[in-house]
Amino acid sequence: MPCLAELHSHSLVSDGKSTPEEIILRAVYLGLSAIAVSDHNTFRGSAIAIESAKKLDLNITVIPANEVRTIKGDVLVLCEKIPYEEPPREPPLLHDWASINNCITIAAHPFHVGRKSIGGYLKKYPNYFDAIEVWNPRGIPFLNKPAMKLAEKFSKPKTSGSDAHIIQELGTSPTRLDTTDCDVYNIINSIRKGKCSPTINYMKISTIFNVLKWSINRRIKKNNSALY
Repeated sequence: MPCLAELHSHSLVSDGKSTPEEIILRAVYLGLSAIAVSDHNTFRGSAIAIESAKKLDLNITVIPANEVRTIKGDVLVLCEKIPYEEPPREPPLLHDWASINNCITIAAHPFHVGRKSIGGYLKKYPNYFDAIEVWNPRGIPFLNKPAMKLAEKFSKPKTSGSDAHIIQELGTSPTRLDTTDCDVYNIINSIRKGKCSPTINYMKISTIFNVLKWSINRRIKKNNSALY
């Protein structure tokens, strides 16, 4: 049985639609081995997901995660356990912090236009990142190609993730891990050693429609709230 891990998802703790509990229930339904609720600049979504998985006695590994918005762009941070300290926002300091706290850093959607991408910085300083997200089905598909080329050039581990903001996106492109023990330690260690591979899948048309619908409604609600 392969270890399939969704390494990139968002809950309503940051800018997603679903609760952490809904996300892990969906992950179990999809047959995923592991899930990372990687909300922006917080481990709170992961903490809620971990507690929910325990209470519901779900057979799934929940990876402590955080998509840190650094001063250069977005970086996924996956940890063995939730750290006590907040991660720094400078990539060199973040990488050092991650090593001390038994975490890894992954350059998220590094070359996607219109997002907080870290591609330019990644080209100059690849050693500040433990892996590269080479496939992210959100956005224009061909923008993943430069990430794949860069990962191959610098022999970096390659991961993929749905970057789900609504439940229908979840599990579109999980990372396949070369480990029989799909616990947090082995997942992180497998990525660190490059014993992983991306899943190249595209979002369904119906999912794209739902994403656009949700994004528009969210923006309208945000603008209306600003008026009062």
